Amino acid sequence: MGEVLVSGLTIIRNGLRLDYPFLEVIRSALPICDEYVVVVGDSDDGTREAVVALGDPKIRIIDTVWSPLVTPRKCTLAQQTNIGLHQCRGRWCLSLQGNEVLHERDLPHIRSLLEQHAHDPRIEALLFERLTFWADYQHIIAVYPDLFKFTVRAIKPHIGAHSIRDAMSFAIFDSWSTHGRYARAVDSGCHVYRYSGVRRAEVMATVDSQAVHRQGGPVTDPNWMYTRYPRQFIRAWTGRHPAVMAERMAAFPPQYDLADPRCRDAMTWRERLRVMESAWYHRCGLPRRRASRYELIGNYQPKQRPV
Repeated sequence: MGEVLVSGLTIIRNGLRLDYPFLEVIRSALPICDEYVVVVGDSDDGTREAVVALGDPKIRIIDTVWSPLVTPRKCTLAQQTNIGLHQCRGRWCLSLQGNEVLHERDLPHIRSLLEQHAHDPRIEALLFERLTFWADYQHIIAVYPDLFKFTVRAIKPHIGAHSIRDAMSFAIFDSWSTHGRYARAVDSGCHVYRYSGVRRAEVMATVDSQAVHRQGGPVTDPNWMYTRYPRQFIRAWTGRHPAVMAERMAAFPPQYDLADPRCRDAMTWRERLRVMESAWYHRCGLPRRRASRYELIGNYQPKQRPV
């Protein structure tokens, strides 16, 4: 591999019970990582054993206990990410959440960008665009922020970088100071495939009741899959998934149908605004001057959008 050492990072706790594709996440990034730090919270479902069973010498496990004293509770995810981030040895940290998978076709390009910008102090992070699947592997959420939303997923860990809020963002504390700012980032031109919404109904109920980042409580609507988002938010997906997802996909039949009468058609005014906003982004691209958790360096990279 290149001269630049790249660390991978994922945090996970009870990933088997909550049906996170965390093993696929790790496997998807391992080819371009020189080490992979996995922060495993106190699990009782065999999650740690599953990571060990991957048998890759690049993997380094850090065992932790999730404290109930962290407030707000969702910030536990940032706390745990920082535990791993500050143990990364690489010049770069490729930080993927337990439901975010990279496509193998993008790996050479990502590695090339990491090496290209490794010694450039102007570039502190790489951006990836979310591609969020819903209900099964044949449908995506085709509106902002589940599409058209860019997020930092590669960061230089040794320049005062910290994971913040619910671990979806990073901040840079110059000279490890007390005042942070968002990272200066370039667009990688790649998607990160998010599978947080691809679960069976009974598992989703467990996630909503146990996951620290959930706020709404357990699922009680038997038709939640069709009512949580309006029909206008969902699009059929016919593209290729990352190869590491093949086994999970084979074991998970389609469970959503856009023609099903249970699909919610009525939209709130906020949902209508989101549909219009997303249509504008699809037509004209994401504007540079907008609220974002990064400082864009250069331009967004053109790509073939899936909607």
